[in-house]
Amino acid sequence: MQSLSHIELNPVFTLPTELTCLKEVAALPFSALQQRADSAFSTLASLNAHNPILLLNGFSGADYEELVQNLVQQYAKHDALFDLCYAENLRHPQKPIWLRLKAGTSTVFCELVGQLLELTTRHLDAEHIVQRILKKQDYDEKVADYLSLLAQNVASEQGFTHPVLINQMIHRTDLQVPVIYARQFTPEQLFGAIHFQTEQGTVFSHHHLLEPGLIHQANGGYLIVPIEELLVQPNVWFRLKSALVTRCIEWTRAADVASFYFQPEPAPLDIHLILVGDRLAVAELYLLDPELDTLAFLRADIIPEWNAEDDLPRYLGFLAHLQQKHQLLDMDRNAMLRLCRYSCRLTEHQHRLSLVEAQLVAMMQLADVIARRDGAPLIQEQHIKQAQVEQDYRLNFMVEQGDLGVRDGQYLLQTQGQEVGQINGLSVLQITGHPYDFGEPVRLTATVHLGDGDVSDIERKADLAGHIHAKAMMIIHGYLANLFGAEHPSPLSANLVFEQSYHEIDGDSASLTGLCALLSALAKEPIYQHFAVTGAVDQFGNVQPVGGVNEKIEGFFRLCKIQGLTGQQGVILPASNRLQLNLSDEVAAAIKAGQFHIYPVSHVEQAIELLTGCVAGDVEQPDTLFGRIRDRLDELNGHRHEPSLLSRLFRGAR
Repeated sequence: MQSLSHIELNPVFTLPTELTCLKEVAALPFSALQQRADSAFSTLASLNAHNPILLLNGFSGADYEELVQNLVQQYAKHDALFDLCYAENLRHPQKPIWLRLKAGTSTVFCELVGQLLELTTRHLDAEHIVQRILKKQDYDEKVADYLSLLAQNVASEQGFTHPVLINQMIHRTDLQVPVIYARQFTPEQLFGAIHFQTEQGTVFSHHHLLEPGLIHQANGGYLIVPIEELLVQPNVWFRLKSALVTRCIEWTRAADVASFYFQPEPAPLDIHLILVGDRLAVAELYLLDPELDTLAFLRADIIPEWNAEDDLPRYLGFLAHLQQKHQLLDMDRNAMLRLCRYSCRLTEHQHRLSLVEAQLVAMMQLADVIARRDGAPLIQEQHIKQAQVEQDYRLNFMVEQGDLGVRDGQYLLQTQGQEVGQINGLSVLQITGHPYDFGEPVRLTATVHLGDGDVSDIERKADLAGHIHAKAMMIIHGYLANLFGAEHPSPLSANLVFEQSYHEIDGDSASLTGLCALLSALAKEPIYQHFAVTGAVDQFGNVQPVGGVNEKIEGFFRLCKIQGLTGQQGVILPASNRLQLNLSDEVAAAIKAGQFHIYPVSHVEQAIELLTGCVAGDVEQPDTLFGRIRDRLDELNGHRHEPSLLSRLFRGAR
């Protein structure tokens, strides 16, 4: 079987021929690559609803605040903006009232009220001030009522709870639609707080002791709330939902002064709520509140990947935006290609580029540091390569420890010779808190004995395997039973184990490996140990794709390099995983030099033929691998299978 050439091991990109550096590309923000979110905001801006909710299914590492800001500038309407003030309730001093003013007018309003108070106190005509105020506020009834009560209060020589009559709580100076991102907030920070003072043993409060919350600041605009914050504080979500439905923001006080009567009027609420979170967080919030579907009927997916085949220049525009946003050095042509290759590695697909800003910026910043250290005017390919090398060095201690066990002979792994029922599998280790996954070879062994045809998974029996792994073992049993036990039950049972594995495993990516080990044990046919295998299978032997192929290949390559490259070693993987290949320069160079090989297979028969050097054949053909297994099982069953007359004639002719 033909192995893959080095050209197929990594993505290939075609940049515009005239492009020499990243600054030549027009910068495009993240929002320009999010058509689904763009459609959602266009609909949200035109939605005839009070306090609508937009739910964005996103991912960690995205700049949601910038995304919303850009889309708000494009679609938001400014007619919903307003200033919010609180004033003493001249009828009930312990119930301050709100005044909703036209956006940007609250400062002038406070000045005019001050003039009105001065004129009224001096018993001078202030009607022109009143009319001026009312005209600016479009003759708002609540403002008119307050001014009338103010005049009556002064005329009756009644005092005020505070010398400054108006608490200018929210003032829109630039008439920009507010976009507030709520991060790590308490209920008081989100909904506002009532502060109290104590004087001579008396607890009191007034309208100037009201502190606006994030929701007040977002009034008339957009409030972004991470769903993870609501899951930590479930009561906050229900209170927020109540505010959206009732269209007002209730004030609360600290528990130690709950008995003190001071109840400001709930502020009006007019916002667009943006909930952001990944699908798991959304699912958890739905379990918390099944009404979520009804409230958040407008949803959009934030796409974490970009199709390089469709429009690579737009993606380069996004990289240019990141470079400008974080004030990094420019990049030359080869550096752009290298960064795109790194981006593909993040997505595990040769035609997909990552849009996760945090990961891309991290690599760009590391390369920027190296370029500046070298005194280079712009980031070059070698700087990105060096950034990857240095980052790997800082984080590969656990990899080195695993390799040390191989060097010391503590891990019994072979990359040469032949063994019956023994095969090299490939695993990916994921360690909590560690930013990288890394591949590690594992030895699988299979033994057979007289029994009832069952495949005994030792990992499962020892409670060291997950449900998906258990399913994979059952599929292996189904394949063997279908192939060899369709007419007679198998008299052989098998044990399958991951040797020197002391942690829990899960997944089905070792099912092809385990199946080949069992076939070797059943046929008593040795397996070449210079191969490692990964892949899932179905009950008909079709090989299915798996994840982490790059880490797995690189892990086995490390093992082969430690034990010595022979030119025969390689990895057998699903043919459907070709587009996931994005290997390191070292592995690609070894493959180009013929020291290492990658073999894609689509059926278990192809894999077992590579591993044993024998033709898999058919169960009806005794001189094939499958035929020998069938003969052995029939002998043990006591009814040796007799080939058909036609088969014997053809065998005699040969």
